[in-house]
Amino acid sequence: MAETMTVTKLTLEGAQKAVEAALKAAKEAKKQISVCVADAGGHPIAFARTDKASLTTIEVANNKARCAAYTAFPTGKTSREGNERSDFHALAITLAAGTTNMVNMQGGVPVVINGECVGGVAVSGAGHSDGDIAWAGALAITGAEMVKPKVKEPKE
Repeated sequence: MAETMTVTKLTLEGAQKAVEAALKAAKEAKKQISVCVADAGGHPIAFARTDKASLTTIEVANNKARCAAYTAFPTGKTSREGNERSDFHALAITLAAGTTNMVNMQGGVPVVINGECVGGVAVSGAGHSDGDIAWAGALAITGAEMVKPKVKEPKE
């Protein structure tokens, strides 16, 4: 068994590419946002806030990026298995994990390369468009893959 391994790491260049793509998507959607790109440990690499974005979007974007990187899964109320969490369950998970570690609002997405999560991209300020704009950023990174919940089989 090997005692070390080689890992893929998100670079500043890749993070900046994601920020630029998210800002472009936000501009096209006429949204004022904050966008954060974090490494696999949830530490910010790159950040931007549009001129008229609310100050509250800063921490929300940072926390969403951290959560997406930690979990290697998009933030929101849908679980990896495709189950929709109740508001109570989503709040309970957030409070148990800590509000800086778990965010159950959509808008944070993992950056997955060859099946390995190397970071997260998150957007705050665009409402229901946060997730789409974050994906525009994440998928601008060469080799990034979209991560989705499992599709639930219909009950018969």
